Amino acid sequence: MKKLLIGLVATSSLVFGAGCGGDEEICEDFADAFTSLSKKVDGCPEISPFISDLRLGEEEINQCKESLSSCTDADKDKIRGAADCISGVSQCRSANLEAWANELERCLNFTVSEGCGGVDDDE
Repeated sequence: MKKLLIGLVATSSLVFGAGCGGDEEICEDFADAFTSLSKKVDGCPEISPFISDLRLGEEEINQCKESLSSCTDADKDKIRGAADCISGVSQCRSANLEAWANELERCLNFTVSEGCGGVDDDE
């Protein structure tokens, strides 16, 4: 579970700290995905305090928009795909917490180019 939470924070930092690509709606879509996610954890009190706090505000969205030129089309597609995947994650219940976490982790399992904020594999 700790790995999942670290992945969520890292992904939000990646998209909102380093830029998100050429289409400004990607920034809003990713923020909307996190908002939808925070509404899906009410049935999982084990993680709801952490996930519910991951809402992304105007400052993060604007920071994303200001960095629009740093991502490739492939990066943008990966970020769009992650946002769509996160939006489609099922409702969490304590009984399915592990499966839910795996579903979410699959959404976050993507990398982007170094110019888009990804990590150089040589480092």
